[in-house]
Amino acid sequence: MSKSKTEQVKPNQSNLVTFLLIIIVVGLFFLLMDEYEKKPLQADVYIQAGHEGRLVGNTGSVSAYGREIDWTKIVADEATRILRNAGVRVIRAPADQKRESVVLLALSIHFDGAKKACSTGASIGLNNASDRNAARAWKRIYRTVFPFKWMPDNFSKNLKYYYNYRYTLASDAELVLELGEMSCPEQARWMKPRLKKLGALVAYFAAQRVGASGVEKPVF
Repeated sequence: MSKSKTEQVKPNQSNLVTFLLIIIVVGLFFLLMDEYEKKPLQADVYIQAGHEGRLVGNTGSVSAYGREIDWTKIVADEATRILRNAGVRVIRAPADQKRESVVLLALSIHFDGAKKACSTGASIGLNNASDRNAARAWKRIYRTVFPFKWMPDNFSKNLKYYYNYRYTLASDAELVLELGEMSCPEQARWMKPRLKKLGALVAYFAAQRVGASGVEKPVF
């Protein structure tokens, strides 16, 4: 005996209702995610590993001693670990995290590369004049251990107009820390075995700026 038309319609209506409910739930999920991502992150310190997460495009400098994309991660991870162990709230960001972050101090870690080897050295990028006190404080600390040349602040367009400044709002300072030229053999040989110590030094500097205790200056 064949089913009546009414019996045939009921399953179809049920499937349609289920499909519409799924569409509504998925739509609400993406709406909530969009609102969540628009809400600024908040912490004490923001630490970005330059170029981290990129597979194409500007993936950083490369030399016989390593890749910038690998070195920045080591430094940023170590600095983050030390600061968090000291109770400092840290936003640990990759290269292209485009969510606004509200912090006391924002630091982006980089290593320079140059076509003419050993033509650059350590340097600092800063967003505006209010960042100069923090920039001078970092130079005082890093100059005690880094035995090579320094470049002027914002000596390149990439430092002066660093793209990530638009995503960080820092009450103390927003700085790009170029820790040295990895295409210079002398500098690279000095930096490579000390990457975690460089991370510890960044953590020490950050702790000083945000008033956190318990972070010691590493011995080089």
